[in-house]
Amino acid sequence: MEIKILFDSKKEDLQYIVGWGVSYLVDRHVLFDAGENEDMLFHNMALMNVDQREIQKIAISHEHWDHVGGLWRLLINNRGIPVYVCLGVSREFKNKIAAHGSHIVEVESFMEIDKNIYTSGETMGLCRYGTIPEQALILRSKKGISVVTGCAHNGITDILASIRERMPEPVHLVLGGFHTLDLSPFAVQSVIAKLQNMGVKMVAPSHCTGNEAIDLFKEAYKDNFIQAEVGKTLDV
Repeated sequence: MEIKILFDSKKEDLQYIVGWGVSYLVDRHVLFDAGENEDMLFHNMALMNVDQREIQKIAISHEHWDHVGGLWRLLINNRGIPVYVCLGVSREFKNKIAAHGSHIVEVESFMEIDKNIYTSGETMGLCRYGTIPEQALILRSKKGISVVTGCAHNGITDILASIRERMPEPVHLVLGGFHTLDLSPFAVQSVIAKLQNMGVKMVAPSHCTGNEAIDLFKEAYKDNFIQAEVGKTLDV
């Protein structure tokens, strides 16, 4: 199973365009989030030889602008594609997806959306605008489970704890935004310790994790730290 990093704030090659937000493609056909801007996303997709017509399903972690910017062009070009969104996202957001001719799948609880690809189900987290519904993606492979997050507003350790209640396999990788941008170094160290105690083998923190926190994860995980960069393909 593979994950292609299509959008993020760092890049492995100068040709790519980076920004705020994330977008990950799983096994070339399941897209998780769509970055902040459609032109940026499609530019990176072209460089990575990603054919949008191969995308069969889209899951959106939450409806903030930096995770849905490239969604609308994808829906125009892939009419009828199913889009998995949390039950509690706004009516306006659901209506806009429907207006683009796509099939909305409302996610409330843990469910399998493709072979060995799952959603954590809807959880409520805190952001500067109040509470927001969010979901994470979970991949199951011979290496264990890999968890992919958008922003983890409800807490990366809580997300992992909830997932492990259902999926006791070893956690091979946690990738994405960990929402530690505003935490003190002491608090970040506590998060790192909890992930290590949970047996998380590898981490690839990005986006709203924050650069200082990312450095702390790198120091703690050493060779098991992955720099999340646009252009990379991760084998999970």
